[in-house]
Amino acid sequence: MKLSDYDLKQMDDAWVEGLPADRLRLALRQTLNELKEARDRLNMTPENSSRPPGSMAPWDRSSATPELSGDEVEPAADQCKKADSGGKDDPPDGGAGPAATSPKRGSGKPPGKPPGAQGFGRTQQLPVDDTCPHVPSQCAACAMVLPQTADNMQAWTAWDQVDLVPLADGQTGLKLCCTRHILYQSQCSCGHVTRAMACRAPIDERWLHTGVCEWRLSGPFLAAMIVVLAMRMRLSRARIREFFAEFIGLSLSSGLIDNTIREAGRACEAVEEELVLDIQQAAMLHIDETSWKEKAELLWLWTVVSAGTVYFTIGHRSSELLVNLLEDKFSGVIMSDGYRVYREWTNRLRCWAHLIRKATGLAESVDARVAKIGHQIEAHFDVLMAAIYAARLAPPGDALTVAHDETIANLKYICEQYKDDSHKKLRELARELLLDWHVIMRQIREPHLALTNNIAEQSLRHWVISRLISHGTRSVEGTRAFALLASVIETCRLRCASPWRYLATVIDAARKDDAPPSLPEIQAFASGV
Repeated sequence: MKLSDYDLKQMDDAWVEGLPADRLRLALRQTLNELKEARDRLNMTPENSSRPPGSMAPWDRSSATPELSGDEVEPAADQCKKADSGGKDDPPDGGAGPAATSPKRGSGKPPGKPPGAQGFGRTQQLPVDDTCPHVPSQCAACAMVLPQTADNMQAWTAWDQVDLVPLADGQTGLKLCCTRHILYQSQCSCGHVTRAMACRAPIDERWLHTGVCEWRLSGPFLAAMIVVLAMRMRLSRARIREFFAEFIGLSLSSGLIDNTIREAGRACEAVEEELVLDIQQAAMLHIDETSWKEKAELLWLWTVVSAGTVYFTIGHRSSELLVNLLEDKFSGVIMSDGYRVYREWTNRLRCWAHLIRKATGLAESVDARVAKIGHQIEAHFDVLMAAIYAARLAPPGDALTVAHDETIANLKYICEQYKDDSHKKLRELARELLLDWHVIMRQIREPHLALTNNIAEQSLRHWVISRLISHGTRSVEGTRAFALLASVIETCRLRCASPWRYLATVIDAARKDDAPPSLPEIQAFASGV
């Protein structure tokens, strides 16, 4: 039984003096064990436990171990799960709102503009640089081809669209172009007048509050830049407005910015099938997950990384999500941490950095016996890792399992000896190693395989910081848009392509109801995952 605060308040000097010697020894042993456990918890850091780097005190962060670069030959114990350090960027449905449990305040009036109140329109008027006519090609009634003559064309409405002009090679700077899109109507010989209409995507039950339409103030390249500023640069809606007003001279509303990000997310849904197909056909996947909030519901942000594709999805922390993603089409290797969901796949690898970090935590224990065992486990892993790195440079004559049979046997003997130990952390590590022994030792048999899951953790790190800023998303559509946009952006970066230019083509195709462009080609130097 653990000592409570109430118990400790009663343990004063008079109580100690009145205890018999035998009972005093029992009380001392109990308090000593609890003191050691408390000190171990106090000494936990991101380097020796699962605590995120964000839990460190500000004055301790300057001495933290630098992050990994992601090279193939990974450093040893520094490769801990730092992705859980912090949070996420302004999500595609706005920043953090009031807590779901906080009471609502106000006058009790319904939100929005009251009926009959004066409306507000766009006040900034930009000079028109170009015009784009939209003329109907055939009669909507009888399907006859309409004559494209000036006397049969009459403009019935128009809208202005502002876009960034993509610069050619060697050019610098940003330039805005305002194009007036004019919709014409034509009369058929049957007497029916047909009007050209702006293309609009059909209603989708999954995107009831997000439309994709050609009639937009922001052009494809401007819309793509808004997405990049919000997602990749982690700017809030207010900061994006400030950026365009200060440096480009363009006035945008927060509502336009938010709708643009949602629209881009829906446009990227057409690319999801190609992303999933690349994941299913990969030879190796790095998978990791971190917590995510959708309003008041706790979800998980999953990342699945292959040699040329990064796929994000947000859902519950269960195997069903991965089963639905990989189906029965994936036959490669999975690299992951020790979460039990991954044990449903037999063809997998375990991240050694997680295991070494736990051994480091034992080695730094104030319990001398536990610290000694932790140092022994660390030493065995160091020997095996050095052998794996050497085998990658020059294949040995004998298999590593034969050359280091004694080290492997000693490590397993330690685990068998302490699998039922009274120390909780030691017992858990010993059982974890034994439970996944063949998976953990697979890199000894196949030294060319990766030792850590650092690639997946690095892919999460940017979005984890964004989560800290925005506190997650606030709607199902916002969550969906965030995952799709993050997938496209990170995949383009992994393939050494411009996310801005590719997103612009995706948005433009979706607004015209055209097929989405294929993902950028995988560069040879970008496939060394």
